[in-house]
Amino acid sequence: MGVILLLGALLLTACGGGTSAAGAGDRAGGSAGSGGAPRTGGGLVVGLYLEPLALDPHRQGYWETYRVSSNIFEGLVKEDLSDTAGPTKLLPALATDWSVSKDGRTWTFTLRQGVRFHDGSPFDAEAVHKNVRRVTDPGYEFYDETSAARLKNWLGDLEEGRVVDEHTYEFRFARPFLGFPRILAQSMSTLTIGNPATWERYGNDGFADHPSGTGPYTFVSRTVGDRIVLRRNPDYWGDPPYLDELVFRIIPNHQTRLAALLNGEVDLISYVQPDDVATLESRGFQVPEGHGAALLYFTFNARNKAFQDRRVRQAIIQGIDRERLAREVYNGHAVALGSLLPPGNEAYDPQARDFPYDPEAAKSLLRQAGYGPGALGFTIVADVANQNLAEWLQSHLKGIGVNVEVVTLDRPSYVARAFGRPEPEDGLSIDEYGGSYAEWLQQVINTNVVPKGFDLDAHPDLREAVEKARYTADADRRIELWRKADEQARREAIAIPAVSLTRYYALGPNVRGFVFPATNWYDLTKVWLAD
Repeated sequence: MGVILLLGALLLTACGGGTSAAGAGDRAGGSAGSGGAPRTGGGLVVGLYLEPLALDPHRQGYWETYRVSSNIFEGLVKEDLSDTAGPTKLLPALATDWSVSKDGRTWTFTLRQGVRFHDGSPFDAEAVHKNVRRVTDPGYEFYDETSAARLKNWLGDLEEGRVVDEHTYEFRFARPFLGFPRILAQSMSTLTIGNPATWERYGNDGFADHPSGTGPYTFVSRTVGDRIVLRRNPDYWGDPPYLDELVFRIIPNHQTRLAALLNGEVDLISYVQPDDVATLESRGFQVPEGHGAALLYFTFNARNKAFQDRRVRQAIIQGIDRERLAREVYNGHAVALGSLLPPGNEAYDPQARDFPYDPEAAKSLLRQAGYGPGALGFTIVADVANQNLAEWLQSHLKGIGVNVEVVTLDRPSYVARAFGRPEPEDGLSIDEYGGSYAEWLQQVINTNVVPKGFDLDAHPDLREAVEKARYTADADRRIELWRKADEQARREAIAIPAVSLTRYYALGPNVRGFVFPATNWYDLTKVWLAD
């Protein structure tokens, strides 16, 4: 299997155009289906490649989950999803305004008036307070440990959340937190606002079965493994969406998802396979070119003794030709990255690079670390969606004398092994995601690098750089500090940024108004269907 895929990849080399991170901005800006006056009505069927996790604003995970739940729930702040190059503008959502104290510790939000949750319950400062208490206050009857753990990264420093008046809410942190509004606009592990009346009625575990927010669509039904159905909220406070109904079908198999689009069973799919782009376009389907904030990256299992040596980590980085990876695995529909801060991120620097591809330097570093040709071997763990990538890496790393075994698992099993119980021989795991917020660097360190055994205490310069950026009260220097922290992370070779995909979505010929924004999700309220 691996040999066949490799041969196919080599053949594609002649066709694929090379791309680079520096060119990402030029390629961004994809939208689809312009022309004609928007029409109201009808339903859009979306093919998801992952089963969403809980439709609970504080328990949700995976980007495919938020592509569903963002139609149900809203935050105090949102990103402008018509921004295609990034960084996205921040816009009012359930808050109409916000301000910060001079010391950067206290944020005050003016809440939108006249908003109601889907069951008619009022949205007000008390509702926000119950959301805050659910994830921070063990004394609250509906405190949820699962949610609290997910949000601890951002709300762990919260000293107090308080109701100022019916439409004003205040957060006070122990240390400056200038990135807070953009964090609130994100998808997972943030304070998206749910309806407290729902968890008070059904309990914390029951909330996901009765998801209720303030968003443009209301929950109708869910059949795990099959579909989730939403219906337009007739009482939505904002501009009403064009479509009456959204149906999200769960179709993990790439070819089945492609066939469903070609057969007209679905209107929109994500994670388009590079080899399918030409087929789709030749048949009149839309594959907008754009750039989200997502990146594919590889993290080391630092519990494996080999990867406790920075020379080995650097050698693996220098042994991978990411430009070639973008051409061969993704048919040129990707940009190679040299930083964990991806395009679309507010601290993205197109000039940032870690280590250049240099197989001879990689071999030299391995020899210095005590690994002659063929002496280093490990396992790459990937979910099934990235099997071809793992096999490409397996073949490629032979070039520097490294022997690799590939293990592919379904998504839940992958997460359990990569993050929870790695085998001693595991060396790399393949991960996806990436935020538009500068604090993403801290998140990836805390939730992906450190949990895999990387001892941050042994790298005080990196810890100090991250904390200096995270807790600065100097708004003018915040981005510069995050870039310096990223520079330190690159120097320590803590992970391997690989590529970001540029032809990620595909749509039916009659879908109009879709924008490929510089985030990991999209706005379906502007989408409509032509004849």
